[in-house]
Amino acid sequence: MNPNGNHDRFPTKPDGSRDIIHSHSHVDTWKSVEKLLDTGKVRSIGVCNYSVKYLDELLPQAKVVPAVNQIENHPSLPQQEIVDYCRAKGIHIMAYSPLGSTGGPLLTAAPVVKIAEKRGVSAGTVLLSYHVARGSTVIAKSVTESRIKSNLEIVKLDEEDLKELRAYSDDLTAKKELKRYVYPPFGIDFGFPDKS
Repeated sequence: MNPNGNHDRFPTKPDGSRDIIHSHSHVDTWKSVEKLLDTGKVRSIGVCNYSVKYLDELLPQAKVVPAVNQIENHPSLPQQEIVDYCRAKGIHIMAYSPLGSTGGPLLTAAPVVKIAEKRGVSAGTVLLSYHVARGSTVIAKSVTESRIKSNLEIVKLDEEDLKELRAYSDDLTAKKELKRYVYPPFGIDFGFPDKS
């Protein structure tokens, strides 16, 4: 995005298209971020919303492999391809929007509700536990104290629970009904299979 554009988040050109500076790549940005490690002010660096396509462009030129890739991740958008890719490269997955979206259908999805009833916990706890079972870190947003406290509750999901959640994800994938809740209008192709 053009930092000198007409909007602080989504600058546009007179024709309405996004005002993007194409001469500066994400790889150039990463090389600048790598220099922060030498300052002693940061211990590790990572990326956000990187697809396999973007990591394939970055890793051959990176001196430091990203410690983490923060991605939107939940049973309605499992992003298994990037999760597996990152795992193979030693890049940790951090899931944002782990509950889907406020008022989204994930909290009432049949397998989530079934597991919640079986475990005697909230649907939110099931979804957060799903990420922990997958080996991911979770960033759950809330503004109420009670929900913040409940977001700390995790239960151990058994293989049957995980199989049900995988089947739910697989069904959405087969129907091409995956749901990405966070996709800002940047006007570029991030390489996500569900948005290509």
